[in-house]
Amino acid sequence: MKRSRALAVSVLVLVSGTAATANAAGTAHGHPVAAPARHAVSADAAWCEQQGGKAETRVPYYTGTGNKITPLGGEREMCVFSAGDDSKIMIAADTLAADKPTLAALAYVRKPAGPSSPGNPSIAYCQGINGTAMFGNRPTDGGGWGPRAETDPSKATSACMFADGSVIDAWGLKYHQGGVIRGADLTKKFRAAIPGA
Repeated sequence: MKRSRALAVSVLVLVSGTAATANAAGTAHGHPVAAPARHAVSADAAWCEQQGGKAETRVPYYTGTGNKITPLGGEREMCVFSAGDDSKIMIAADTLAADKPTLAALAYVRKPAGPSSPGNPSIAYCQGINGTAMFGNRPTDGGGWGPRAETDPSKATSACMFADGSVIDAWGLKYHQGGVIRGADLTKKFRAAIPGA
């Protein structure tokens, strides 16, 4: 009986992924000790955090007008960089960690000229360099990416998405094009070698 119990504890510890979490006898108060579950970190999230960012799962929201916010389907792992002046920049973790240049990375590093607009300059700039930050076809349609269960439309970060699926903070992109760094300078944080960097 003791041998089968020891075997059960050994299997439990092996399945949990770490033997260090069980005490020397492999039991606590006569019962097997299981290791705490670990949250698997993706390679993209790991790259984000190595660069000084914080990996967060974000979901898309339609904000329309007023205080209404509607969660949409899907989710994306984003990398958020924050600075001491409370500015932030968000980029999709897979965009930052891509092995090859992405359109978002090229737009950030090369700072192409774009149109100015009396409306939202970040959306106009994004569209002017062939991305989209729109969540509909009317000027009042809005949206962005925010934490799960968000209720405040202002917390949804507007993001510019390109044809290759790469995503970057629309305001962060526009400010960088104008010479202002928000959150962190991403130029040397991309895994891929970006031409023009």
